[in-house]
Amino acid sequence: MISPAAEVLLFKVGDRLFAAGVGDVLRIGTAGEVDPAELVLQTSLGTPTGGGRAIVVRDGSPAGEATLVVDEVLGFRAVAAGAVQPLPSLATAVLQSRAVTGLVLVDDAQTLLIDLPTLIRERRAAAPA
Repeated sequence: MISPAAEVLLFKVGDRLFAAGVGDVLRIGTAGEVDPAELVLQTSLGTPTGGGRAIVVRDGSPAGEATLVVDEVLGFRAVAAGAVQPLPSLATAVLQSRAVTGLVLVDDAQTLLIDLPTLIRERRAAAPA
């Protein structure tokens, strides 16, 4: 979970908006800059529909980074103290992904807060060998 009064990256997969703490984001790029075999496409957030944007994430792997394909990167946003909330316990119990760590208020709408390294690790663990 990111700390309150921090900065988040806003991005879309399909038409759904997500937020992520900026601490694990190395850079923003395009999917065409990376070998297609190295891209992380489908995750528990969904599959990008036009997926030309990429978020390069510090992931703890031997390479040190992974490239997550998304449909759109909307930019960075400062969030005020109190705008970041933990997930309700029921949501934590029923969600299959541990990458969803909380909710952040963005333009008066509750937005899922995503732990990007966890999202990448879950996808790699689920990928066929």
